[in-house]
Amino acid sequence: MITKLRSILQIKFSFGKDSEFFQVFAEDVGAICMYDMTQRLSIPVAFTMENKLRAVFLFISKADGFFLFNISGVDIKKAIKGFSSFEDASANNMITEWELSIILHDKDYYSRTIFHNGVNEFVITNKGIKIKWN
Repeated sequence: MITKLRSILQIKFSFGKDSEFFQVFAEDVGAICMYDMTQRLSIPVAFTMENKLRAVFLFISKADGFFLFNISGVDIKKAIKGFSSFEDASANNMITEWELSIILHDKDYYSRTIFHNGVNEFVITNKGIKIKWN
């Protein structure tokens, strides 16, 4: 899977729960992540976190890029259900679930997303998640 992600030449943005491996994974596959999004995508640092993330979605989509979403540790049921607001997600320490919810509820973003756990690729539907066999 890593080789496949590295071979994608379009711009990529990596989402996932913050961990010691998160930034290393993004760098390894040539993706931008939350640690370098303002510099590499020229997003104003004065933007709120919600507006920075919305800018990421728009920028990657307009550039015909891809979202790489590591689902490890993410409450997928909560993401499928959605959130009343970004603040609701933030107050409950569920920013990653909010990001996933945005992707799952937008056909364009969804079609540009590769869901994975760092090893395998997955498909997420409103009925749940399943491994994608290549």
